[in-house]
Amino acid sequence: MVHHLRGPDHREFRLKENTVQIFNRLFGIKKVADAHCDDETDRMVTRVIGVNPRLRHAHEYDGRLRSTLAKSLVYLRDLVAAFPPPRAASPQSWATDPYIRAFFATASDVAATFAWSRDLADFFERAPGLNEAYAVLGMEMTEHRTLGASQEGGITRSDVPQTTLSFSDQQIRICGSSVSALREEIAGRMVDQLAVEALAQIAADGSRRDELGRERALLSTRLRILERQGMGMRSLTGGNTQPNAAEAARLRQQMDENDYELRRLGSFSEVFDRELECVCEVFSDPDKRIHISPKQVRLSRMNVVLSDEAAEDAHLLDLEIVRVSGDPPRERAIALVRVSRFDVPKPANLLDEAARLPS
Repeated sequence: MVHHLRGPDHREFRLKENTVQIFNRLFGIKKVADAHCDDETDRMVTRVIGVNPRLRHAHEYDGRLRSTLAKSLVYLRDLVAAFPPPRAASPQSWATDPYIRAFFATASDVAATFAWSRDLADFFERAPGLNEAYAVLGMEMTEHRTLGASQEGGITRSDVPQTTLSFSDQQIRICGSSVSALREEIAGRMVDQLAVEALAQIAADGSRRDELGRERALLSTRLRILERQGMGMRSLTGGNTQPNAAEAARLRQQMDENDYELRRLGSFSEVFDRELECVCEVFSDPDKRIHISPKQVRLSRMNVVLSDEAAEDAHLLDLEIVRVSGDPPRERAIALVRVSRFDVPKPANLLDEAARLPS
């Protein structure tokens, strides 16, 4: 209330704040924003369930997943929002854009990457009215230590240690009809990645349960054999065969330990809840599993890394390096690009390519 405010500035701020709140309530602006976030969370829940449909059997799975995903999406959206805007990628831009020139050895390599991208071709097939696609260009980035030529004090030296960057395995796998649609799909792919990692952990837990079950079956069989060799054979033949009491006791102890481990894993009715807990645990720490770090490099036209003091003509490039944990972990350079439909050749046909090869 007004009598709690101190000073005209504070009062004016509260008045503006209240006016904005009233305006938002009148025109439903906050509800629209909340609805968008709710819709996005719903879509992400659907993606997670698509990876592991068994989660539907967990107790209150929808609310628990939504709560965890809503928090995780804040981190993922911030990551995606930090990406630089898309660059026009084409064989023509190779001559003028230092990024495209650094990523591809020749202009024809740009067209070849477009031609080999099935996802890019499918995108344009599904959207015949669109002339541009916004996409993620992913690449392997390798540093090479070499000896190269350099000008030092007017003298050309050919034994100067140099570092060069090379980009290979260029792929376009994610496309969108707009920048916002592309960023949303990137966040969705990150959700997929986390869901897959959670599934791997669940599978490892299930493998352990199967392992314990098999171990118990083997131990039970062996124990039955020992008991038959003892009491069974003795009662049947009256011979002198005695059961190995120490061995039987050891096997029973191992089975007790095995049973304890199985009980710790829970009954089958608890499996789905445990799987959901695993998923929520993975999504609660996305920063530990998906890392995107900027890397700034100063490159010559030959992709030689130059120092700030170097007089050679160079361009400063801001790169995005994505590291995704897994087995094995992967690290790739990515860039958002804008691709024209008219720069995309027909998809390469492997049979046609093979027919052109010399026999």
